Amino acid sequence: MSRAIQIRVSESVVRTVHVEDGVQSPLEMLPILAPDRMGELLATELEAQGFIRDGKTAKRTDPDGIEITVDLESATVSVKIGATADLQESIDRRQNVGVEIKDAAETRLRDDVMRDLDDRLAVRTEELRREITQRLEQKLGDLRKELDGAVGRATVSALTERASQLGQIESVVGDEAGNVTIKVKL
Repeated sequence: MSRAIQIRVSESVVRTVHVEDGVQSPLEMLPILAPDRMGELLATELEAQGFIRDGKTAKRTDPDGIEITVDLESATVSVKIGATADLQESIDRRQNVGVEIKDAAETRLRDDVMRDLDDRLAVRTEELRREITQRLEQKLGDLRKELDGAVGRATVSALTERASQLGQIESVVGDEAGNVTIKVKL
């Protein structure tokens, strides 16, 4: 009869994980003027909302860490958020085994502990990813309204510019619903 001994395995893991989520969407810009001119008008509106122009893009990073990039040539918006976290997990396990299989049992127990640690970290990483996605989804509604407003104002500027090419503008009247009437004397 073999003697039983208790083996103990204690493992700790600390990992730094970075998760990101993002979305890209077209802005609905009417082709009233040449695309580069429409981009200029949009850039002007975006700069008034705190965007910084960088060549053919306008960028802004909000206090909540969300990065917004508008491609002025293609009229697309990219929204991205990321987060970094240090995740720490530890497991301490004991098992009674026969002395003759001590080494194999300890290796098996250590492998099981490491696998469980990896699983726990994977779950926590996925929770962080879901949190980031939720924050992004909450932001998109407000951002859509803000960008639609900028596109609307750029469109009015483009229509006014186009109307001035047709003749002398007599009046520009807008209502609360966003409708604009431009009277032109030909």
